[in-house]
Amino acid sequence: MTRKNIVRIILTALTLTACSAPAGNSQAEPTSGPNFALTITAQALLIQGVTQTALAPTSTPEPTHTSTPVITETPSKMIVTVSANTNCRSGPGLDYDIVGALTIGQQAEAVGQSSITNYLVINNPNGPGTCWLWGEHATITGNMAALQEYAVPPTVTPRAVLSPVIDHVTVRLDASSDALVAFLDVYFSDGEGDANFVDFQLVSTSVEKTGTIRDISIVPSANQRRGSVVTGQWGCGTDVYDVTVGVTIRDQAGHTSNTIGVTFSCNRN
Repeated sequence: MTRKNIVRIILTALTLTACSAPAGNSQAEPTSGPNFALTITAQALLIQGVTQTALAPTSTPEPTHTSTPVITETPSKMIVTVSANTNCRSGPGLDYDIVGALTIGQQAEAVGQSSITNYLVINNPNGPGTCWLWGEHATITGNMAALQEYAVPPTVTPRAVLSPVIDHVTVRLDASSDALVAFLDVYFSDGEGDANFVDFQLVSTSVEKTGTIRDISIVPSANQRRGSVVTGQWGCGTDVYDVTVGVTIRDQAGHTSNTIGVTFSCNRN
């Protein structure tokens, strides 16, 4: 309601009050009754108070300022690939259990390194947790110097001594003869030192091929306890194709190692 309307209502009420007063001798002054001057003054004060109340501004709450969240940049992951299928162990070396493997074409995230042993610590591509990958055939995308240095863990769980264990297989292509030859170097160890047979199985070729890789009989040696190498070979011929081979080692007691698969290409530039 506006101030003008409030004043108008009060004045109307005063007029009606005056008009309703009883008629009498017009020359006789009343001995008692309301003091109209005081009444008008009180009404004026009332009008002023009501007007000020009606026109009093309402308080507006101050805006609440919220802090702007700080956005931190997530560091890019460091990705590892290998040029040869490589076992991933519980620690850096043949004395640690094999807990996974990184094969050609696979990727894994590197989370640490041991520069003194040339091993990377990666998220295990075959299970939970991390494992140690030999860096000989590894390529890392990212700033390797930023990787945390890991301490070499103790060999809490000793590696099984009964069966031979293949650590990794590398491929060397030799074109010095008339036809290209792929040499497969099998790195393995055997706690008993009685491994005596290496089995090469042709898994697949990208073109029709019927050749084989000759199995190898080896002489048991005490050096196998620390690690040995035995080499097989595949004649590529002149065709262009890919080859996948599975490698297994057995010992004199008939214990069989893990099987490592390796893939290589013939006559590709």
